[in-house]
Amino acid sequence: MNIEIHQNNFTNMSNTISKQGKINKHMKKIIVFAIVALIASCSPQTENTDLATLHAKRDSLQQVQFNIKKDLNILNAEIIELDSSINPNDIKIIKKIAMQKNKIVKVEAKIKTLENKMTARDLRRLIPVTVKEMQHETFNHYIITYGEVKAKNYAMISPEMNGRIQKIYVEKGMRVKKGQLLVSLNTDAIDKQIKGLRSGLELATKTYEKVDTLWKQNIGSEIEFLTAKNTKENLESQLESVLAQKRMSQIVAPFDGIVDKIFPKEGEMAGPGFPVIEFVNLNTLTVTADVSEAHIDKIKTGQVIELSFSSLPDYAVKVPIMRVSKVIASASRTFEIEMETENPDEKIKPNIVSTIKINDFSSEKAFVVPSLAVRKDISGNYVYVIEQKDNKNIVAKKYVTRGLSFDENSMITSGLDLNDQVVIEGYHLVSSGVSVNLVK
Repeated sequence: MNIEIHQNNFTNMSNTISKQGKINKHMKKIIVFAIVALIASCSPQTENTDLATLHAKRDSLQQVQFNIKKDLNILNAEIIELDSSINPNDIKIIKKIAMQKNKIVKVEAKIKTLENKMTARDLRRLIPVTVKEMQHETFNHYIITYGEVKAKNYAMISPEMNGRIQKIYVEKGMRVKKGQLLVSLNTDAIDKQIKGLRSGLELATKTYEKVDTLWKQNIGSEIEFLTAKNTKENLESQLESVLAQKRMSQIVAPFDGIVDKIFPKEGEMAGPGFPVIEFVNLNTLTVTADVSEAHIDKIKTGQVIELSFSSLPDYAVKVPIMRVSKVIASASRTFEIEMETENPDEKIKPNIVSTIKINDFSSEKAFVVPSLAVRKDISGNYVYVIEQKDNKNIVAKKYVTRGLSFDENSMITSGLDLNDQVVIEGYHLVSSGVSVNLVK
């Protein structure tokens, strides 16, 4: 409805009557009230209009209605007074009737005001509830378990031989490259052996070369040649062995990483099985977790899961499952799964508590309600819904079938229809058949 067109129509009507000399102040009032009522009735209503606003609009329109009725009575009386065909005695009676009608209008207005107050009080006495209109939505169910986080490249490094620590070349927290020297042991005795072996090898090599030259000229015996060759080769082997021992006295980085801890000090003894350095690379981490055997048919290699961490509430990452154990642990009745995740910013630290969410069910067209809103009696599970009866919101009980639940929500597999209004707040205060007040 076009408000401007109706306003123009009322204006034209007012002008026409005025020209004919038949309009007075009461007619103008009626036209104004009619315009106000029309504009109010044509105003667009939004879904977000609250109850107080609607009550105020109703009261305003009712007041306009009473004013129009009162002014119509006065206008009718004035029209009759101007009508020469009406008996003067009848005019007096008609005026009295109009005055009494106006008194009735005033009483009706007071009664309506009192009725509105009573209605508002009745609404306040009703139990307030919040509802959720049933629409299809996505519901996901997850298996939750907790994992152990380890660095993929991690080592407690100890020397391969016994010895006294001569030099520590790194400090705690230092980043080093693969092959970089970290610690060296005292090698004085080994160095002396190397010096003696090299001297003997030099002589043995020269002797062998001379004997070899003579042997090629068929001078000398084969025994002399073989003895010289054997002596040289034995010394080479001994030197290589001693050099290997010296290498074993040096600890080098097995991969790029960080020196996290250094246990002994320079001058202290070290040996195999006694860690000298804790060494770690945080760029790649592995996560292992134990899952109940009840879920063994729901978890597959390559399945994407979500990792989150209690110490990093705003950080989560999705990774595939790399390995699913084929063996069930007899004591815990669980099987192990393993994941791997990149950690370029090194936010995640080894041994941090990790939560693993494994999506084992999804539905894109589900009815979802808060789990606490699903009640239970001797007949089964039910929810409260709102039905309209005599312009009242009446609570009714609907029996439903509850499916999977997750994160305080439950999926309803049967019993509800599209657009059903399910009570999700205040359900513990109501019972079937009572009137309630819907609040947002």
